[in-house]
Amino acid sequence: MTDIRYEEGVLVGKTYKPGTAFAFRLAIPRVNADSFALLVEHDGENEANVRAMLRLADEGKAPYCVSVGVQPGWLRYPDGSERYMRMNGYDWFDSEFGDFVVHELIPHIEKVYGVRFSSSPDLHMTAGASSGGISAFVTAWFHSDFFHRVYMASPSFLAMGRGNEIPYLVRKYEPKPLKIYSEYSENEPNDYFGWIRPIDEEAHAALRFAGYDLEVKFFPGEGHSSRYRDEDEAYFRFEWLWRDWDKTPVKGKGLSPRLAAIVPGDGGWKRCDSFPEAKQEAVPETLRERYDRVVLSNDGKVWYAARASEDWIEMIVNESPCRPGAFLAHSVLHTVPRQKARGAIDMAVDRTDRLFVLTEIGVQCVRSFGLIDAILSLPDGSEPKEIAVADALYVKTDAGCYRRALCPVCVNESEPKRRQTDYYD
Repeated sequence: MTDIRYEEGVLVGKTYKPGTAFAFRLAIPRVNADSFALLVEHDGENEANVRAMLRLADEGKAPYCVSVGVQPGWLRYPDGSERYMRMNGYDWFDSEFGDFVVHELIPHIEKVYGVRFSSSPDLHMTAGASSGGISAFVTAWFHSDFFHRVYMASPSFLAMGRGNEIPYLVRKYEPKPLKIYSEYSENEPNDYFGWIRPIDEEAHAALRFAGYDLEVKFFPGEGHSSRYRDEDEAYFRFEWLWRDWDKTPVKGKGLSPRLAAIVPGDGGWKRCDSFPEAKQEAVPETLRERYDRVVLSNDGKVWYAARASEDWIEMIVNESPCRPGAFLAHSVLHTVPRQKARGAIDMAVDRTDRLFVLTEIGVQCVRSFGLIDAILSLPDGSEPKEIAVADALYVKTDAGCYRRALCPVCVNESEPKRRQTDYYD
């Protein structure tokens, strides 16, 4: 088997995870290569994964890969003492740990250790167990332009940092280009923040519902992360994850039926030169004073109203005088931690009275019944500003204007002005 060179280091976060120190260990195959595949391991290096990947590479079944085993972070206080930051880094459903890895750690390793990683996200993978398992998924979820392969063992999709909400968001978002291998066991921990076995099954069901390329292995009679450091099992899972790696790109399998009823499957955001003029509605003064965003339903019978600081939409009957105190609940928005604007940045309605709500986590699509059945990713990473429905869906961000085709039913003038829906339309 090919020899391995090991290197160690510590990096303190600056822009991301500021002041938190992360120790890491590199396992670098001693081969001549212009660039390497990348495996980011949570909770430090997993020697079983390192050796399994090396066996597969020697057999031509996978690329030669540098393992970057990252330990959980420690916050260093001015007096020299430290605070363990594993939960704060791994269990939160937000992008910051992935931001640190992609924008600080990997460039640091390339610069200091002379390792060059492939630029292809198909050759980048994250891996971890338990809290490291959920973090492996979340890192790839928020950075699917950088990571395309994920291995997670007994991932803790639990109510520690809103990880328990991930399965429901997976069902609603457009599928990301991720190939995922997951393991879990019969005797998973059942604690005050949740029970891993059923929430992992819920996550697996959600990934299948959304059309992800997923393989799952269950171990009867075994416990938490039981095969994480088993080299033979590692060989098996990585053989599946890297199958046809040099022939078949990793990509999403297409939209779920729910998403396909809103946007054409072959569509996407495209830059455009103009943004539709907003329809001028005579918003009652009492509503304009109370809410940040107010739009009239397509049939003119109710106002939809929201505040950027609140994660719900209200509905007020269109009457004169308008009584904002007599509001009705319409929809609860999805959020992730640390959003600057928790609620609606802007809103627009289509011909079926579907409400498109522009938020920091995407365009949340609210049926007339009040349920959110889809979330469209934003067209770029800059600040979202405005949304409009005309012949298509339009979004304006700090970086420019974008257009995305909608299915005919959303914009067809012959459609009824309100499509009555219920739980199972």
